Amino acid sequence: MQKHTIFVLALAIVAQFGWAANVTAPSDIPAYWSSVDGKSGGELWSAVSAATNKGFKSIGYNGLYSAYLKTDVYPSDSVGKAGKIWDMYGECVFSSGNTCGNYSGVCDCYNREHSIPQSWWGGGTGGIGNDIFHVLPTDGKINGVRSNYEYGEVNGGTNWRGNYYGAAGSWATDKKTIASTAGESVKGSGNVFEPKDQYKGDWARGIMGTIVKWQQSNLTTGNNFFSGSYTASSYYGLTKKAVVLLMKWHREDPVSQKEIDRNNGIQATQGNRNPFIDYPYLAEYIWGEHYGETIDMSKLIASCEAGFIPGKSDGWRGGEAPIDPSETTYTVTWSANGAQLKAEEVAKNGKISSLPQAPASCSAESETFMGWTDAAIAGTMDDAPTPLYTKATDIPAVTADVTYYAVYAKEEVTEGAAPATYTFDAENQSGWTNTANKTSTYWLLDQGKSLTSPEVDLAGLSSIQVKMRTYGGTQYDKLQVAAGSKVLTTIEASKGSTMSDYEWTNSQSLSGTSPITFTCSNAGSNKGIGFQAVTINTTDSGISYSRYITACQTATEVVALPKAVSAKKILIGGEIYILVGEQLYSVQGVRVR
Repeated sequence: MQKHTIFVLALAIVAQFGWAANVTAPSDIPAYWSSVDGKSGGELWSAVSAATNKGFKSIGYNGLYSAYLKTDVYPSDSVGKAGKIWDMYGECVFSSGNTCGNYSGVCDCYNREHSIPQSWWGGGTGGIGNDIFHVLPTDGKINGVRSNYEYGEVNGGTNWRGNYYGAAGSWATDKKTIASTAGESVKGSGNVFEPKDQYKGDWARGIMGTIVKWQQSNLTTGNNFFSGSYTASSYYGLTKKAVVLLMKWHREDPVSQKEIDRNNGIQATQGNRNPFIDYPYLAEYIWGEHYGETIDMSKLIASCEAGFIPGKSDGWRGGEAPIDPSETTYTVTWSANGAQLKAEEVAKNGKISSLPQAPASCSAESETFMGWTDAAIAGTMDDAPTPLYTKATDIPAVTADVTYYAVYAKEEVTEGAAPATYTFDAENQSGWTNTANKTSTYWLLDQGKSLTSPEVDLAGLSSIQVKMRTYGGTQYDKLQVAAGSKVLTTIEASKGSTMSDYEWTNSQSLSGTSPITFTCSNAGSNKGIGFQAVTINTTDSGISYSRYITACQTATEVVALPKAVSAKKILIGGEIYILVGEQLYSVQGVRVR
């Protein structure tokens, strides 16, 4: 009798202090999932499902708004947002009581978004209908736009605060899944909704965690996203395109601190945890590249562990694996005079896209690194061959007798190149400093305000054409055109007239580069000058490159790996690398760091 009284008292304490008694300390999270270890295939799926239900207690649909105060608020160090509701659709900042209700626009209010639409399981707000794994606070307006569309990647859709909706495009996986080989393109169908890039992984893991928990066989109503069967042959509840899409998003957007905090908040409210937030790499054993393998949880790193970097880590600790010298006999270091060489991309439209400095010991003319070639050419040549490789990681495994020579370019100015035309209209003002107002098809330049073009080669400036009209009608309108502090011309119009297709031809001697500024310089109280288009014509001096090869920097520091070497295989950005000490190699044996 006394023991029974103590038990009742314990329940009363839990009720009084909310959900705190259900919180698992981060150090106990590996124990929470310990039943998953050593499983594979269908047994793994069942073990994950059972563990996902551990501690679960429904909070009810009406309990979601209270739960969001623990799961979906900005942290205390968020300036101006601390404690506010975190919306992943519109990134609006809501007070906790600002729930919908009615809305007319974005950021009016927030409501409860079923990332797995209710119509897909026949509706209702019980069971899966109030599982906070997939029911999140979102802006009411964008939630309405999403409707019950599948998630997908949109082909030319309509933008809503950084989200998209419209006709489905196609997408590809970056690594092998059980539904697709690497790089295979998968086509969507119908209209889809595409969330912001920085939250795609959040939505993917929420959906994956929900279906592994509930295993709802009727999750096939009105959609082509779920298979309705939870076996390997049916992709464990997903259709082929859903596997490819969700795993793509899961890999591209790793678990963030926001999700870690949310997962802890979920346990503090409805009592259970999402496996794919605690152990992101676990998904690879169900839908990904380790499908069918027996899982060794010691090879996975939990998001609560100190070695996990939120937003970066994929959750694979890796394992010791011997390197077969017959397969990777040589490794290559890329260095110049003791400094590591960083090769960037070359050439865009015949010009260099990046200009790293050459080593000081090379020729003083070696200004721009372009890539490597295996053809040695002495001295300076105007028509050196195009580099074979532009990145160190592109070069195949080499043997000790192969030398790669660095290709450099010297920039030279040539005269008489084709003229360049810069045209700017009211619909596209990219590159301008906008200190004016827009009206109709004209861009209204207010009294005393200026428009500034990008930099122009003044030596090649030949003419400026301006199409505009006046406003006010009671003053003489003037437009001052200047390059820096030098006034090029002042364009005037009589009262109320329309200045159209005005052209100024340059007869001055100019040099250097400078932006062109257009200033409404007249006195009086008129409204200003309306621009429709501005065309700046120049004779571009052009750029050509004198290319040459120098042997001062070679890629021939070839080192043979010892026969008994042991190294770690690790995963970075979807690619497998080999780590030997502090040196990182590709699987071909090319040192990349």
